[in-house]
Amino acid sequence: MTKLRPFFIGGVLGALGLGLLPLSGLLSSSAEPSQPPVLDWYFNLAAQQSITLRSLGVDVPPLDRPGMAERGAGHYEMVCVTCHGSPVAPPEQFARNLSPQPPQLVQRMAQWHPEARIFATIKHGIRRTAMPGWPTQMRDDEVWDMVAFLLTLPELDADAYGRLTSGTADNHCARCHGENGEGAIPGIPRLDIQSPAYLEAALKAFRDGTRQSGTMMAAARVLTDAQIEELAQDYGRGTNVPAASETTAEAIVRHGLPDRDVPACDSCHDDNARLGYPRLAGQDADYLLNQLKLFKALGAERGGPNAHIMAQVVRGLDEAQMEALAEWYGR
Repeated sequence: MTKLRPFFIGGVLGALGLGLLPLSGLLSSSAEPSQPPVLDWYFNLAAQQSITLRSLGVDVPPLDRPGMAERGAGHYEMVCVTCHGSPVAPPEQFARNLSPQPPQLVQRMAQWHPEARIFATIKHGIRRTAMPGWPTQMRDDEVWDMVAFLLTLPELDADAYGRLTSGTADNHCARCHGENGEGAIPGIPRLDIQSPAYLEAALKAFRDGTRQSGTMMAAARVLTDAQIEELAQDYGRGTNVPAASETTAEAIVRHGLPDRDVPACDSCHDDNARLGYPRLAGQDADYLLNQLKLFKALGAERGGPNAHIMAQVVRGLDEAQMEALAEWYGR
């Protein structure tokens, strides 16, 4: 015990010193650029090591699946471009006045790796900078979409970036959902097949944070009730899209799986869908499959009106049945 006493005393003094350091005022919190470089090094090192620790054990999914880069590009153009710039335009002036300055990712992404560290940075953000975490911690699929896009960013010129972000569209909705809500990107839902009432309820759920999607929460949180009602009326056209020919999924659609307590999908989602329920015929197949997987993984926490019902329904569906249903309803 006597031999350990110096280590114990050293540990106590070290902890006391760390506790007193903030009280000394030596750790500058000034945003002026001419601060001691050692402080920048100290905090940057702590941030980098924190990101590395959070990335350990992260499984990297395939990042070349259809629509991933396009979906990430839409969020980047809507939220990130003002601070990080793009091949089309530099960051806005307010971002250049921040300390530390957000990195210009067109130049920096080539040195930013591996994928798991990029994922951890986007998902959790970086404290003491302007970099926020993803708006919801439940949508890793959206964060991986952003990773897939950022990996392509150094190779994009202005034209390629414009095509990827549908930059010619005159509003954020059209960039991802198509000019008339008819769908434009794999995995993004089409809107024109829904009713105004369903779209209005969905937008309000995203805005209020009761339905989980980092991209849609960012888009909807700036909307007023009047703007939501107008968008719902514009895009909710109730377009009829003939379903695909009969497949093995039809039995579930028409009759459900009584032995697994799975009701018929059409009892809520047919062409005369119940108020507040989405129509499915003609919806993007990748989007439908992803939503089924979210209900399976998150249950009612996936959020949105009636989420608790779907959380019960998907318990009786296996992966192959969910894929068959998505393909049956999809385009």
